[in-house]
Amino acid sequence: MRTLRFRLIGPDERMNALLASLAELDDVDRIEEVADELGAHLRDDSSSLGLEDDTPADFRDIEVHAFSAEAAQAARDRIELAARELDLVVEFVDEF
Repeated sequence: MRTLRFRLIGPDERMNALLASLAELDDVDRIEEVADELGAHLRDDSSSLGLEDDTPADFRDIEVHAFSAEAAQAARDRIELAARELDLVVEFVDEF
């Protein structure tokens, strides 16, 4: 079993569309959103008084479990292509 970990940044409806396209792949066992600590991605900057830069973007931490290395590569290719088409930001990570 291979695991892809990535962060998606963008509007919810576009992220949902990307995840739905991943679900169509036969060799993907599961796709799950990984919950993180509340506020873990907020900046700790009390001097800015809640300015625009301090509001977090809509993002999701996702894990995709694939049956083989080839299936994981196919999923990664699908993620990259869909992110470009849907105007999303995708960041692949080793761990969250």
